[in-house]
Amino acid sequence: MTKVTTKIWAVLLAALMMVTVFGGLVMVTSSTTASAATPIEETMVVKKAKDGNWYAFNKKNNKINTKYTGIAKNNNGWWRVVKGKVNFKANGVFTNSYGAWWVENGKVNFDKNDTVTYNKKTYVIRDGKATLEKDYKYKQYDCNKLTVKQAPDGQWYAFDGNQIAWDYTGIAPNGNGWWRIVRGRLDWNATGVFSNNNGQFYVEKGKVNFAKYGVVNYNNKTYVIAGGAVVTSNDTGYSTNYDSSKLTVKGSGQNWYAYTQKGKVASDYTGFASNENGTWRIVNGKVDFNANGLFQGDKGLYKVTNGKVDFNYNGPFATEAGAVYNVVNGLVQA
Repeated sequence: MTKVTTKIWAVLLAALMMVTVFGGLVMVTSSTTASAATPIEETMVVKKAKDGNWYAFNKKNNKINTKYTGIAKNNNGWWRVVKGKVNFKANGVFTNSYGAWWVENGKVNFDKNDTVTYNKKTYVIRDGKATLEKDYKYKQYDCNKLTVKQAPDGQWYAFDGNQIAWDYTGIAPNGNGWWRIVRGRLDWNATGVFSNNNGQFYVEKGKVNFAKYGVVNYNNKTYVIAGGAVVTSNDTGYSTNYDSSKLTVKGSGQNWYAYTQKGKVASDYTGFASNENGTWRIVNGKVDFNANGLFQGDKGLYKVTNGKVDFNYNGPFATEAGAVYNVVNGLVQA
């Protein structure tokens, strides 16, 4: 075989390979296109039959698709279909080619935003679409970027821009205060200690009470509240990092502080400290003149009035929670 003949055969072989490869690509492309079949729901429409019932009809032959069970649609919504017939009694999570959906009285509720349990499985519903909670990716929010306002439905929600923050549970603000939010909605019944990005706060009837001072019990835990915020949340309600007998209270006006023997403010101390004028309620190193009620100290619960232990108080004392204590010389008796 001559060199010229060899080159000709090489060119022909290369051309044959290109044709084979190109043909294969065409076949793959055609196969891919063919596999992208139209969802069956697009081939049907829900409408009323002569017998007064509603069915999923095949658009081409106008016959009821008695083999179909899922969710089909018409201009009025998406409907739960069982063996071709609309089931107006269906309530729960059902699927079609587009996913799982929340159905109420036979119809997908695209306004549904909640967490529900159906058939022993928990789903997160967002605009009617259902996702198993274990697979759902919750959105994180900064409470300071949310605002609480009333929606057209008359209810109050936490908004992230123009969208309701359905995934947010915490405390969010508006011009009238800070509000307890549960899954995007304002919970007007909430009373207790709840948190947001800024800390923990005392809530009464859905709103943070910034005028609250004292001790509260919530979920079997004791909290010390100053100006609506939690300042201590341990079971004793005071710091044990200092020997209170070695602290001295000094200051003027409303700025009184607890000082250590080295002359430094005990800024991380919450409890009691004394001077020649009495024994004082200390919060983060400063005398809290707004403190009124019972507060934990190294000897027990003390009766405090305007920040000062009332050693002259003798008798019963009732807390806001309804508990009644016997107080002798300002100290609750066991």
